[in-house]
Amino acid sequence: MDGGVDALSYETAKVLAVDPDPSVRAGLAARPDTRPELLYYMADDNDPSVRLAVAGNAATPVRASARLARDPNADVRAVLAAKLARSLPHLTAQEHAALHELAVNALTMLAADQAVRVRAALASAIKDVDCAPPKLVATLARDVAREVAEPVLRTCALLSDEDLLSIIAAHPEPWVLEAIARRPNVSAAVADAVRAEQEPEAGTAVLTSGPAAAAPWEGGTRGALPPEITAKLTDFVEDGMREALAGSGAFDPETGTEIADVARRRLDFARGYGSGERPAPRADRLFAAGELDEEVVWDAISWGDRDFVRAALALLAKLPPELVQRILDTQSAKAITALAWRAGLSMRGARLLQHKAAGIHPKRLLNARHGTDYPLGEEEMRFQLGLFGIED
Repeated sequence: MDGGVDALSYETAKVLAVDPDPSVRAGLAARPDTRPELLYYMADDNDPSVRLAVAGNAATPVRASARLARDPNADVRAVLAAKLARSLPHLTAQEHAALHELAVNALTMLAADQAVRVRAALASAIKDVDCAPPKLVATLARDVAREVAEPVLRTCALLSDEDLLSIIAAHPEPWVLEAIARRPNVSAAVADAVRAEQEPEAGTAVLTSGPAAAAPWEGGTRGALPPEITAKLTDFVEDGMREALAGSGAFDPETGTEIADVARRRLDFARGYGSGERPAPRADRLFAAGELDEEVVWDAISWGDRDFVRAALALLAKLPPELVQRILDTQSAKAITALAWRAGLSMRGARLLQHKAAGIHPKRLLNARHGTDYPLGEEEMRFQLGLFGIED
């Protein structure tokens, strides 16, 4: 066998399949040479680590998908979703018709899974599968969770103009419109429908849509120019913006300077993408240096760096990143406002977090009181956080 792993006899494998040590059973379940009938048997193992290995094994028979799709462990279902989606191109031949139907039935079940991470795993894997069932793709594209729908909306070629126009007609959240606008090829009809919604960022995106402009982010970070070019671009943008603002007469000198300073700061923030530093370690470093503040969070939001925003909020609010993500996923204006309050953000930051990070429609945003104050009292803030088990 490849990788220096000795082949097992079938009799030895049968003994390992019932070994009392779950790590032994999981090791067998992860082997590519384990017989399909044993993998089918172990799909009912009482240890989730074993079932997780079974779900991710390419040798696991498709007929085990129905039981794995109902597994009580969300990680098992998520791994199964990604693997099944990738297997579809291999099941298109006529002789695999029955297996293809089994796979599609399981995928349809997973597309309706209550766990966002399961649906997100499916969406991430299926967005590039050109033989995916159109109905399944359309379901994922309409998902309320951003991490599920956005990858499909931005890159899946199987979405028809009819699908996209139907989604736009439902007046979705701004992030949906922007994702559609950033597709590699946007038809005139879809572009017109996006512009008609009058969402500035989506409108701007549709003007520049194309293969280069619509390239998706991977891992929450953008591709970046070399640092020396970014530095020159920063200086050029700052000088050019100052001159343009000074000549326009639209702003007083102080306001114009502030606008230019924000633009420069955000370009400076973008330089970090060229270093290859991942979002969470970057947030940790800035936090340790006492440099992780509201302005940094704003800059990350402006670049759409959701992974950094989540990590930064977790540090500022002293919460686990997964819990921060859960709160953002609710798209509850009150809950997200309470999260911003705990993180020490201003109400302006809370509103930005609602709109840009959580994708809440402007009409449903919780706005400031008296222009700058939080509209919720401390007791209400703590109540909202308490809904997520946050007591201190």
